Amino acid sequence: MHSVMSDKLLANRLAALATALDDAVHAETDGLSQSAVAALQVVRQNGPTAIQDIARIIGLTHSATVRLIDRLEKDWLVRRLSRKGREVKVEATARGRRRAATFQDKRLGTAEALIATLDADERAVLTRAVDKMLAAAVHDAEQAECVCRDCDREACRSAGCPVASAAAALPPAPPERKR
Repeated sequence: MHSVMSDKLLANRLAALATALDDAVHAETDGLSQSAVAALQVVRQNGPTAIQDIARIIGLTHSATVRLIDRLEKDWLVRRLSRKGREVKVEATARGRRRAATFQDKRLGTAEALIATLDADERAVLTRAVDKMLAAAVHDAEQAECVCRDCDREACRSAGCPVASAAAALPPAPPERKR
């Protein structure tokens, strides 16, 4: 029997699980903010990335992202590449790639520990449910990139990423109007 109350309860528990995962992943970031960890993951995954693209993906303003990149550069985690007009691209240093990989391992290890509490049938049901919810969360290509900013993209895409599939099924965005 389906009820609104059970949906609210399930939503509350799902949100609590998301909070627990997020807290566990960000508990040991060596003083880096969640935005800094996200930015580091973006440049590790995407390779050289324009600052405005990092800002869009992690949800910060351009000026806040510039300050964030300044801090990451000071810690030798990223470096700015040469300018192309007004665009400045950033790439992860070897130290930054190692640090981002550590965060990724922590993220996956935390989730794997929770998944290990489920039997095979429960895992199969959870896989279908999570894939369906991830696909439903995608409203445009930009958002898909935001959803996947911390993912192990190679592993996910080789298994058929539900976010990438949902984004590919969307109608093309209308062309931007020139001002």
